[in-house]
Amino acid sequence: MSDFLLTAVISIPQEAGYFFPNRHFEYISRSPLYSVMVDKLEAIPQIDKIIINTDSGTIRSDYGRSGKVRVINVYQAEPQEVEMELTSDRATAAMLQHAEGEHFLQMGPIFPFLKQDTIKSVIEAYDRYVVNPEDHSYDSVFTIRTLSRRYYDSDTDFIREDRPNTFVEDGILHLFNRTSFLAGGNRKVGKKPFAFGIDDIENLAIDSEENYRLGVYIDENRHRFPRVFGR
Repeated sequence: MSDFLLTAVISIPQEAGYFFPNRHFEYISRSPLYSVMVDKLEAIPQIDKIIINTDSGTIRSDYGRSGKVRVINVYQAEPQEVEMELTSDRATAAMLQHAEGEHFLQMGPIFPFLKQDTIKSVIEAYDRYVVNPEDHSYDSVFTIRTLSRRYYDSDTDFIREDRPNTFVEDGILHLFNRTSFLAGGNRKVGKKPFAFGIDDIENLAIDSEENYRLGVYIDENRHRFPRVFGR
C-alpha cells in the first residue's frame, strides 16, 4: 500500500432527528454508539486524524484530550439531513475547512457492525484505484448495498422480470481527496467513483427504536452469525 495517511471526518449531532433522537448515545457492545464508531476509526493505522463535528458536550469531554481526535462544531445539519443520517456534502465542505491533508474518509455514525476489515479493504481499494490507478482512473470510492429485485409498476405489471441488480448508496463510507472534491463542485462522490459492495449486516443502521433493538439482539448473539463475526 502507498505511504499516504487519511483524515477521517464524522458528524455526530447531540439530537438525531425526531423519531430516534438519542441514537448516537444508546448503548451497544457495552459502549455508546458514537464511541463504537470512533473506536473503529482509531484502530485503523492509515487514519492519522479524526475530526468529529458535534454539538455534544459529552463527546467533547470524552475526546478533548485525545491526540488523534479533534472535536469541532462548524455545521448544524438541516432536520432532513439529520433524520436520514446523510453524510451531506455541505457538512463535508464545512469540516474540510478545518482539516489539513489531501485524503479523507467520511463515515456514517450509525453502523455498529461495520467491520474493521471492511474499512481496511475500502482503503486498499482507494489506494489501488484512486491514489495509484492500475486499470482504471477513479477519483473516489464509496460503499454500496446491492439489491436483486423483480420490479412492478402500480398496476402490478412487470417493469423488469430478470431481477436486475439495483445499487443503493448506503452512506457508510466515502473516500475522496480534496482535489477531486473541489473539482467536482464540493461533492464526495466524484465524476468517476469506484463502488464497493459490503455485506447486508454491515448496512444495519441504528436509525429507529426497532433497528436498535435488533442491533442489541445481534450483538448479544454474535455466536449465531459466525460468517460475520467469526467463530
